[in-house]
Amino acid sequence: MPDGFLDKQFGLRGKVAVVPGGYGGIGEAVCRGLAAAGAKIVVAGRSLERTKALADTLNGAGYEAYPAAFDANDIPQIRAMMDEVAAYFGRIDILVNCIGLNREEKALDITEENFDTVMTGNLKSALFLAQAAAKHQIAGGVGGKQVHLGSVRTLLALRGRGYAAYCAAKGGLSIMCKQLAAEWAGDKINVNVVAPTFVRTEQVAHMLSDPTFYANLTARIPLGRIAEPEEVMQAALFLVSPASNFITGQTLYLDGGITATQ
Repeated sequence: MPDGFLDKQFGLRGKVAVVPGGYGGIGEAVCRGLAAAGAKIVVAGRSLERTKALADTLNGAGYEAYPAAFDANDIPQIRAMMDEVAAYFGRIDILVNCIGLNREEKALDITEENFDTVMTGNLKSALFLAQAAAKHQIAGGVGGKQVHLGSVRTLLALRGRGYAAYCAAKGGLSIMCKQLAAEWAGDKINVNVVAPTFVRTEQVAHMLSDPTFYANLTARIPLGRIAEPEEVMQAALFLVSPASNFITGQTLYLDGGITATQ
């Protein structure tokens, strides 16, 4: 293998990566992984305190990181955050959107308020984050990479739970990213989705702590376990690296084989 082969294929030296939701369980793993690959990291999220805490940790470890607080439900704030980042670093190369949420309600009980919250938090915010990043990626003249965090619920429903709004939002995210990939291909912007099954994070800890639910869940997954945050990072790292330059408009199911058997 030639010297520098892995760095050429997977290195991100000099790239600027914006990670909305960057201080969550998956987001933090993504920030650390992309930083280790050489990227300059923008830790973005609602809490200024948490964005600064992780950025300070990354800077202290010898990486370059910048905190950016914004509300993903507020379109002007999304645009202002991206403009701030582009002004600070002079460019935006990578977007890894780790924002996502659920308000579980059975279909007969779904409220308009919670439906709108789930759709905004998973789909509407993704569109406008993608748009705001793409404007700077296009302006830079060299394109870039975008990865959005989907879910196995992009393709599969979940029995016994109230996931109608969440499945609709994540399903919409997948086809929306295909359309963005098609529209921006001429601008050299690759848009893909990483869609994991349950990941061991604080957000779903209450569900995973139920022994019956966990046993039934892992029994349906051929590899017999759920995903870890670092595994989502590894998939995202591949999709934002040079090694994935000919991949766009795809949804990568990080699911231990569940979609291959259901």
